[in-house]
Amino acid sequence: MEKVCGVICEYNPLHRGHAHHLERARALTGADFVVCAMSGPFVQRGEPAVLDKWTRAQAALLAGADLVLELPALFAVRAAPDFAFGGAALLAGLGVVTHLSFGAEDADLAHLTDLAAPESAEESARIRAYLEGGHSHPQARALARGRQLPPNVTLGVEYLRALRRLGSGMEPVPVPRETAHNDERLHALSSATAVRRALAAGDEAGARQALPPEAADLQLRALPQPLPALSSFSSILLYLLRTTPPEALRERFAIAEGLENRLCREALAAPDADALLAAVQCRRYPAARLRRLLVQILLGLDAAAVRAHPAPEYARVLGFRKRAEPLLRAISRQGSLPLVTKVADAPAGGLLSLDLAAQDVWDLAAGHPGRRDFTERLRILAD
Repeated sequence: MEKVCGVICEYNPLHRGHAHHLERARALTGADFVVCAMSGPFVQRGEPAVLDKWTRAQAALLAGADLVLELPALFAVRAAPDFAFGGAALLAGLGVVTHLSFGAEDADLAHLTDLAAPESAEESARIRAYLEGGHSHPQARALARGRQLPPNVTLGVEYLRALRRLGSGMEPVPVPRETAHNDERLHALSSATAVRRALAAGDEAGARQALPPEAADLQLRALPQPLPALSSFSSILLYLLRTTPPEALRERFAIAEGLENRLCREALAAPDADALLAAVQCRRYPAARLRRLLVQILLGLDAAAVRAHPAPEYARVLGFRKRAEPLLRAISRQGSLPLVTKVADAPAGGLLSLDLAAQDVWDLAAGHPGRRDFTERLRILAD
């Protein structure tokens, strides 16, 4: 094989836009194989995925992927720079990936590369000034540049920075997005946001039009009822915040600027996680950042875990196509990360424990028994 294209994804759920990206990524790179590094039970926006990771992996295979790996939870629910680095490091560790493709509203690689350049002293000073003015870091960077970047452009920039940090030779290949990430209309190329909204409202017929036909029935049949949401864990989160001293919370999760006090104080009055978010969020602490923090607290993804596991330590296989067996053999020979097809064979330690716990917590909301990582089979598609 000569070309292998990597994709960092969530597929929450997999829709026609994702299938289009997989098709274009293969065509633009001339890839022999497409490998997906996919978030597991929790996603980067700070929420549980609406479908389990095995169903989403099978949907990706049906839509054109050849191999789907799980991005460890420690990276999947972090801010954009850490999410991007975790995904890029996982793909780089396979030793065979030649290209990295991603969707972006701005697919001009020269412009993205310019945005990914190290900050100048002047830009850093402007960012610090906006931070001191009460803005979040993403807002401060956007204001310093003079414009807000769409989330997928921000991620694209972070992918380029991650490749530079890794010293990776993977060639970045952006693909233009057909619709905006926050487009809430239902149509053939609806955003994942619109599809999730329809599914939460019980509008499966509306959601179906945005799902690729080959993966629609699979995903709709597997939907838990009700859909998992951050509010599904309200009692657990409020218990943790009401019984953990603010100083312990600050130390464990590297929370600064008094946010720990606000969280603990508001948790005493809030009836659920949604009310807590509404009470705490502000310009400095936007909802997405707070949701990620709550998920990190829920899953025990604390600062000690971040320090102990700076990069993925294994490549966990969720599914593959039979035609990709030569790819698996090449990864086993050339990769710096062990390729794991059975959880029992994964390197023992904290990172695996965190992933197993994340799945067990997701299954609480979905009404499934625990330890499914030991009982679910790989999704293998015959060609």
